[in-house]
Amino acid sequence: MTNKKKIIIGLQVVATVYLLGNMLYSNLQAFDLLSTAMGLLGLFGNILLAHKKSSTFALNMSNNVLGGILSFQNGFFAEVGMNIIYFLTQAVQGIPYFKKHKDETGEVVTKSEFEPIKIITYIAFGTLAMGLVSKFFDGNMVVLDSIQNGIAIGAQLRQMNGNADGWLLWVLSNIINIIVWASVGNWILVASFAAYAIVAVSGYLNWSE
Repeated sequence: MTNKKKIIIGLQVVATVYLLGNMLYSNLQAFDLLSTAMGLLGLFGNILLAHKKSSTFALNMSNNVLGGILSFQNGFFAEVGMNIIYFLTQAVQGIPYFKKHKDETGEVVTKSEFEPIKIITYIAFGTLAMGLVSKFFDGNMVVLDSIQNGIAIGAQLRQMNGNADGWLLWVLSNIINIIVWASVGNWILVASFAAYAIVAVSGYLNWSE
């Protein structure tokens, strides 16, 4: 095993131990099944995605359903729209890409090129669209919620097309999500997004080979 692989696996182990420990502590205070299930699905789905496994989609798409419900309950309506976008882009773009783009060993082919104009366009469009949705429904933290989701749209579209830089956008998106969910006191999801950020770093390292 190369040093790079050891670092990738080490980051994922740290994220898993951290999140499971936080969930155990939080649930001892007040059990939260929905947040716990969402956090675990997202963690293991992202780990599988970091390793280019098509089985990621079953976990991540289930996570999107729960995420939409939880976001609606907390008034983050842009985030509700984002979970719908996550689900659809995986079904329409991600799954076909993983099926069609494989090397001779059967591993999904990923790309390292950086395309700033496309990334900025995706983020700007996503921020505006989600901001209008959130404002229309009188959501909470409209500006920050919309910026986070604009970045997430860029991350999702890049990632579902096999681009490694999507992981870097996810790191930024997850950091903003930590702030958003801390504002409503959902510490399980705060820990979840912190763990996702760690896994995203490992995903970038693996996809950018």
